[in-house]
Amino acid sequence: MKGHLSSKKSNIGKVSSDEIPSPSDSSRYGSTVSLTGSINSLTDDDGENDGNVRVIVRIKPLNAKQVRTEESESVQVISPTQILVKGTKENITKNFTFSSILTPEVSQADVFEQSGVKDLIDKAVQGFSSTIFCYGQTGSGKTHTLTGPPHLFGDRPDPYSEDHGLVYRSFVYLYDSLQGHEDVTFTLKASFYEIYNEKIIDLLNFGTNQQKFLNVRWSRKFRGFYVENLFTVQCDEFDDLLAVLEEGMRYRAVGFHNMNEHSSRSHTILTVHVIAESKDSQEGVFISRHGKINFVDLAGSEMTKKTKSHGKTLVEANNINKSLMVLGYCISKLSEGKKRNSGHIPYRDSQLTKLLADSLAGNGVSLMIACISPTKYNFSETVNTLRYAARAKRIKNSPVIVMDPRESLILSLRRALTALQIENEHLRALTNVKKSKEFPNFPEMVQPVDGTVDRTAMKYFLGETDKTFVHRLLQENIALRDENAELYAIRDSLMRDQEEASRQNERLKKMVDFSKINQMRQWMNELSRRGYIIQVPSMFQTIINVILR
Repeated sequence: MKGHLSSKKSNIGKVSSDEIPSPSDSSRYGSTVSLTGSINSLTDDDGENDGNVRVIVRIKPLNAKQVRTEESESVQVISPTQILVKGTKENITKNFTFSSILTPEVSQADVFEQSGVKDLIDKAVQGFSSTIFCYGQTGSGKTHTLTGPPHLFGDRPDPYSEDHGLVYRSFVYLYDSLQGHEDVTFTLKASFYEIYNEKIIDLLNFGTNQQKFLNVRWSRKFRGFYVENLFTVQCDEFDDLLAVLEEGMRYRAVGFHNMNEHSSRSHTILTVHVIAESKDSQEGVFISRHGKINFVDLAGSEMTKKTKSHGKTLVEANNINKSLMVLGYCISKLSEGKKRNSGHIPYRDSQLTKLLADSLAGNGVSLMIACISPTKYNFSETVNTLRYAARAKRIKNSPVIVMDPRESLILSLRRALTALQIENEHLRALTNVKKSKEFPNFPEMVQPVDGTVDRTAMKYFLGETDKTFVHRLLQENIALRDENAELYAIRDSLMRDQEEASRQNERLKKMVDFSKINQMRQWMNELSRRGYIIQVPSMFQTIINVILR
């Protein structure tokens, strides 16, 4: 693979290292350009656009044990976008519609071609934040889809294996894509960490900080969560990026239970930052865009009665299910659309949702791959996965290109200047005024300065009627600008009031809960004083005492 890249001209690694935004903070460098050509619009069950979260379903083929026991299947593919799930009872059926359904016969290469991953990589090269994550129950093929089978990352990994997953194939496609931009200089940097029992572990710095957990911080300045002191590697060659993947897969937490011999015991997030620097053709200013690609491998949800987990594995399963429950609740709240602004979304209840907050409802584009098992034995888990996926495809983001704030200011001022020039041309067209040799700078003369125009220019070129007309147009323009600024100020004030009202609402809810508990305590004391014997569970009594304390 290295020889394949060396035959082409590469611009990677020619920019000095800058501070890299965290995987959860796509707006670290500011955002100025709105998305004009996102991934293909999809259609949900109601026929409405589902925004920028693309959702596909991959059905896992039956394993050797399931084939041997002749387990019946509950999943039926009706069309390339529609799937039917039948329960143990014939009258229990669920119908779901997604953008693509990948059958068990689909190969790893076909998954990469049909899932839309290429679109997200292209967006990252353009400066957008892209996220690809797999969701589903344990043993449904999430890690296999994303990175391939475990034997690929042994002592002698095979770079030419057909079993490689989306991550490896995305790396190849990314490097090939960068070769076609001759006027752009690219720098690639990567980080890899896992969320194990709600603790952040750096997989690229595992040997030196084995007992040290990283902290997730909130940046008030950039308004996003990030992992503090996360180790980032600059990848000048394709082999550097591949080494990051192999290193992380070697140290990630893997366990064993009845449903999966190679069960992921943690959520992993691999982030590739794509920094593109190009020279602006008009002013000669270098413009840099900070795109990124997040590969999120979620640990699967587990039912203890099926996995027979105990001890350490049971503790891991409880933490996995807790974080996935919070993630599902956040997806449910976000899928409500405009109604979500009136409710609280509990991102802070889990480390996973903190770091995925921007990917789920932020400034990037996302792809969700829902992995399911086709057997009736896993009917309930399959239906739950598809329900979460159906909600996720209704989430709408607002993708923007991430840029440096100073460069963003330059572009915004340039756009404002262009708008003013067009406005002046329009005014001259209305009044039939043209440039003259005597006054070559006439366009600057008619621009409004404190609500006035150049009297000399008007004396030579305009009649009395035209002067009045131009005055009126300029005054109207100034009034519109003032009104626009006032509306922006009102909007900011309303947003601050809304945030304050939300905080006040949370405080009132807590006060109401405390009041109810106090009333209950007084009621129990009154009954005890009258001689009634009240049996209160010790756990409930402990909770009341802690809250009242």
